[in-house]
Amino acid sequence: VIVSGVRTAIGNYGGALRDTPVVKLGSIVIREALKRVGLRPKRDLEVLSYAPEVFKDTGLTELEKKYFDWDDSLQEVRIDEVIMGNVLQAGQGQNTARQSAIYAGIPKEVNAYTVNKVCASGMKAIALAAQSIKTGDAEVIVAGGMENMSAALYYSPTARWGARIFNTEMVDGMVYDGLWETFYDYHMGLTSENIA
Repeated sequence: VIVSGVRTAIGNYGGALRDTPVVKLGSIVIREALKRVGLRPKRDLEVLSYAPEVFKDTGLTELEKKYFDWDDSLQEVRIDEVIMGNVLQAGQGQNTARQSAIYAGIPKEVNAYTVNKVCASGMKAIALAAQSIKTGDAEVIVAGGMENMSAALYYSPTARWGARIFNTEMVDGMVYDGLWETFYDYHMGLTSENIA
C-alpha cells in the first residue's frame, strides 16, 4: 500500500535549482512524504543493541542531531529501508539514497541503496520496495526518485593519465550518462522521435 507521495521540485534547466544537490531534493521529499501522513522515523534501539560495543552509544551523533529534528506530535514508525532512483550520480558523493535518508532524519541504522535504470529509476525503486514488502522482507520502505540534471558535471576522461601539457576533451555528463543511446550512438531525443 502506498500511503504517501510527494513530487520533487521542478525547475527550468539551469534555473533556480541548478545549485541544489540532488541529495537535498531527495531528503526534502522523504521528510515531507512522512510528515504528510503524520509519521516520523523511529530510532531503533533494538538494532543498536546488536552493534559492536564501540557503536553502542545510543545518543544522537552530531550529524543526527543536525537532521533528526522531527515534531514529537508525529507518530513513530520503524522504516526498514530506503530505495531511491538516481541517474546522474557523478560528483554527488557515495550512495545518494543513503545521503538523502540521513539528511531527511532517517536513522543511520536503516539500510539505503540507489537504483539506476535511467528514466525508470524512480519507478524501479518503488517496484523493488513493493517486492520486498510482498515477500515479507520489510513492512515500511521509503522509495522514489530524485534528479537534478542542471547539476550534472562535465568530465575530462583523459585528464587523469595523460593530458599533462596538452588540451583535453570535456564530456557533458548529462548527455553521456543520461541522454546518450550507447549501442546506436545517438541522442535520446532521436530515440523518442523514432518511437513516435
